[in-house]
Amino acid sequence: MDEYPKEVTLKGGDRFVLRLLEEPDLESLVEYFRSIPPEDRMYLRADVTKRENIMRRFGDINHDKVYPLIALLGDRIVAIGTLFRAEFGWMRNLGEIRVVVHPDFQRKGLCTILTRELFFHALTTDLYKIQAEMMENQVAAINAFERLGFKKETVLRKHVTDLEGNRCNLVIMSLDIQDMWYLMEDFIKGQFYVT
Repeated sequence: MDEYPKEVTLKGGDRFVLRLLEEPDLESLVEYFRSIPPEDRMYLRADVTKRENIMRRFGDINHDKVYPLIALLGDRIVAIGTLFRAEFGWMRNLGEIRVVVHPDFQRKGLCTILTRELFFHALTTDLYKIQAEMMENQVAAINAFERLGFKKETVLRKHVTDLEGNRCNLVIMSLDIQDMWYLMEDFIKGQFYVT
């Protein structure tokens, strides 16, 4: 957490500040989610136009369970990426990444940057694997995760329903952190002949 706030520059020259969500940001987060058009909100799991749903998820900030990273343009939240994890149980070493970028700032690399930052945070934890779920027609999001090494685990046919009642395929992607470490070690050994 010491590395934040961090400034990033994207394609087109837009400069953003990345930092962890704090309690004073909650009202701005509500405004942010309400500013997302219905066609993009249909991909979200909860009705984010309702303040109580946002407070339920982010109101009691505990970075061991929910690690929310926001992107700011000036004082305006324009994206949020979150690493969720269970506190106990058989999935306690699995993290789930969710990223929501305002349509005005999509396809500029912000999703990739947030996902990368969350991945680097996951490396500092005891997580073994991280996953992401999205509808099959979210092609830009799928591409962003693939660029970071995520692989499709499966496609569940007609598994989710969008806000308009349409049944859609759900793509589950994952990245095994241990496997990634082994690949990095092999790469380093190959480059520097470490024995």
